[in-house]
Amino acid sequence: MTDFGTLIKKPFGPICQTLQRTSPTTLKADAMAGLTVAVVATPQSMAYALVAGVPMEYGLYTLIIQSLIGALFNSQRYLSIGPMITHSLLVASTVTRMVQPGDEQMYLQLVVGLTVLKGIIQLAMSMAKLGNLVRYVSQSVIVGFVAGAGVLIAAGQMNWLLGFSVERSASDWPGLIGNLQRLIPHLDEIRIHSILMGMLCLGIVIGGRWLTRRIPGPLIAIAVCGGIVAAMGWTAEQLPLIKELPSPDHLWSLFQIPQLNSYQIERLFGGALALSLLGLMEVYSIGKTVGDPTEEPVQANRELFSQGMINTIASFFQCIPGSGSFSRSALNRFAGAKTPLAGAFNGLFVAAIFCLLAPWATYVPMACLAAILFVIAFGLVDFAYFTRVMRSNRADAAVCIITFLATLFVPLSYAVFVGIFLNLALYLQRASQLHLAEMVRTNAGPFIERPLQEKQGSRRVLFLQVEGDLFFGVADELRDRLARIQNEPGRVVIFRLKRTHSIDSTVMQVLEHFTKQMQARDGHVLLCGVKPSLMEVIRKFGLLQTIGPKNVFETSFGVFASAQHALNRAKELIGGSIDASGIADQDDLESWAYEI
Repeated sequence: MTDFGTLIKKPFGPICQTLQRTSPTTLKADAMAGLTVAVVATPQSMAYALVAGVPMEYGLYTLIIQSLIGALFNSQRYLSIGPMITHSLLVASTVTRMVQPGDEQMYLQLVVGLTVLKGIIQLAMSMAKLGNLVRYVSQSVIVGFVAGAGVLIAAGQMNWLLGFSVERSASDWPGLIGNLQRLIPHLDEIRIHSILMGMLCLGIVIGGRWLTRRIPGPLIAIAVCGGIVAAMGWTAEQLPLIKELPSPDHLWSLFQIPQLNSYQIERLFGGALALSLLGLMEVYSIGKTVGDPTEEPVQANRELFSQGMINTIASFFQCIPGSGSFSRSALNRFAGAKTPLAGAFNGLFVAAIFCLLAPWATYVPMACLAAILFVIAFGLVDFAYFTRVMRSNRADAAVCIITFLATLFVPLSYAVFVGIFLNLALYLQRASQLHLAEMVRTNAGPFIERPLQEKQGSRRVLFLQVEGDLFFGVADELRDRLARIQNEPGRVVIFRLKRTHSIDSTVMQVLEHFTKQMQARDGHVLLCGVKPSLMEVIRKFGLLQTIGPKNVFETSFGVFASAQHALNRAKELIGGSIDASGIADQDDLESWAYEI
């Protein structure tokens, strides 16, 4: 695992490694990949700014700035940094509840505040080495949340397709109901020109995808629809158009220190935390699916650090929260990127496109961007996964569906936490199932396992296999199960811990109490298959001294070697021989086999 101190000492380690691999050949390949991604990313970033509720140029600023910063800190070759549609939707859901309608300056200030808070939280999480939390968020949560986000995005763009604008308000209901609440009062303002342009754009984008992924359908659609608007002489009276973009010179005056007070930080913190967790899941997933398997595996803490640095620095240039984009990263790899410098070229080419095309943006219909978002939103719904999980695992299906519904009907930051909470609850429910079995041995020698029976008869040696994580969640069940077998005097109970990964103080206290109860009845407790790490924990807690050092056997290289040592020790303690069947009466074993 990458140590945070190492990251602090060498924050520019990724760019140094990149420069070592750079050559004229890689620069040419990275430039071509950057141009390919820029053609797709330019209309995307404008559309994502629309979803976030900020002026469209801030989507372009975010893509340009974060792509350039990402080249310094990004360790993944293909990762494309910039605005993300799920982040934009979460930004709008968080900030809208804090700003009065029409206060664009305060709205933008809070959005930039979210960016810096997200960056700081991610840096703090990397310092605390919390990156591995991503392992406990299942695909069901991600699929459910992203699918819900897709539905919300499509619903939120219906007004532009129909030809009118709506304003968000802090008093609106969250989610899908809020979208309907804003849409219905304006249905008498539908404009046919807007619908026609939206349908044309939709046809071009879908048709381009059907022919080949190499065709920049969104950019072509924007050019065609903008050309039609200019040729027909349509104005904002016929259909909503993009507002005039600022001069590209504005790029040089973006630097501004984010301004937040304590009250705003408190209100934004939940949304920033949700953005941090969502960004970690996205970047980690991209590394696992799009990354090169021959390179160093993705390290969650390192990704948290790089994303934290990117968002923190970008916030000083009025950028909205950004993350890794799956679609742009996949295109980056498809286009032949060789190093993270492809991201820097991407930002430079987007800046060039912005400079060249900004004066013509006022001819582009808003319905065109809405149509592009419809296509993106539809792609967010993973119908195949929904179908497979519904057929195979009801628990995962329930988590997926509840997360999906929460995304549609509660504030979006809460929906992220609902999904994660359900996932953790499901994990704890599964992990808290105690796996305790009885080990028996046939005359042939090898051990087999059978369920632990409540009635143990007169057998004086019980050999129990314990599996999994022994933590507080299984303590009560373990205490109840052991209480049923401690009444027989002079009995020896052997616990095999070879398949036990960890043990906490609550469980050790249960074992300590059980040991003392057994010793009070002239009984004994033995441990075998104890790994060195477990042995150290047991020793420090004092359980080793309670059981007795002679009654605890560490793992060894031989198969069941420590188990045999424990059986030999049990023979000494009971002062007799153990049955040929090992530790169970032969008649009892044959009866059990017959029942099976």
